[in-house]
Amino acid sequence: MQNNNRLTFACRAAVTAAVLTASSSVLAHTTFETSSMSEGVRVLNNVQIGHACGTDKRVIATSVVFPDGADSTITVNGSAYNGALTDFVSNWGPNIQPLFSRAVFDETDEKNDANGNVVGFWAGGGPGMPNHMVAYVPFRVNATNIVPTSCATSVRFRANIVDVCELSKESDLKVEGNAHFWTMAGLGTPYDADATAAASLTITRNLTSNPLPSNCGSGVAVEVVPSAAQVIRDTPIKYKGVQVWPTP
Repeated sequence: MQNNNRLTFACRAAVTAAVLTASSSVLAHTTFETSSMSEGVRVLNNVQIGHACGTDKRVIATSVVFPDGADSTITVNGSAYNGALTDFVSNWGPNIQPLFSRAVFDETDEKNDANGNVVGFWAGGGPGMPNHMVAYVPFRVNATNIVPTSCATSVRFRANIVDVCELSKESDLKVEGNAHFWTMAGLGTPYDADATAAASLTITRNLTSNPLPSNCGSGVAVEVVPSAAQVIRDTPIKYKGVQVWPTP
C-alpha cells in the first residue's frame, strides 16, 4: 500500500509538473488575457505579464499603447489601406479604460491623446512582479462597433507593451535586464522589438446583427498598428505630469 501511495504521488507530481511547464510556456509572453471579442460588447480584460527580465529581476512597471487611429497604419487583408479607421470602426476613441488595482502595482494611470481619449495606460510602483510568477493588470474594453457598410469581418488592433525591470535612460533601454519589449518591429522607435511581439486585440463582426453587405463576398480582415510618432509620444511613463521612464 505504501509503495502504491508513493507511485500515485509520483504520477500526480509528474502530471502537475507537466501542466505547470505547459502553462509557463503559454504565459511566457506578455499578452491580453482576452485577445478577441465581439463587436458591441463591453469586456473586462487583463494585461497578462508572463515573466520579468531575469532570475533576480521584478517587473516594476508596464506601459501599454493602443493605436489611436489618427495616424495609425491600416492594412486590409495584408495590403496597405490609405483611408481612415472610421471606414471600418465607427466609435474608436473612448474604448480603453484602465482599472485601478493594487494587486501588483501601487499606481495606475491613463495615457491620453489631445482629445482626452485613452490611448493606453501604465501601472507601476510597489513590490512589482517576481520573475517566477505571472501578474494581471486589469483594464476594460468598451463596446466597439464595426461600420455596417464596410466589408470588415474583424479589426485587429496591435498594442505595444513594455515591461520595465530597471529605470533607465532611453539609450540604455535595450541593456539586458532593463526591460522586455512586447512591441512592433521595424517602426524605427527606441521601443521596437527585434521581431514583432505586440499584443493583439481583435474585434469580430456580429454577422447576425450586422451582416456583411452583399457585395463583400467573404469579407476582409483589417489590422491597425500604432504609428512611430504615437509610440514615441505615448510609451514613456509620466507620474503626475513628470516623466519617470525612460529617465531624463
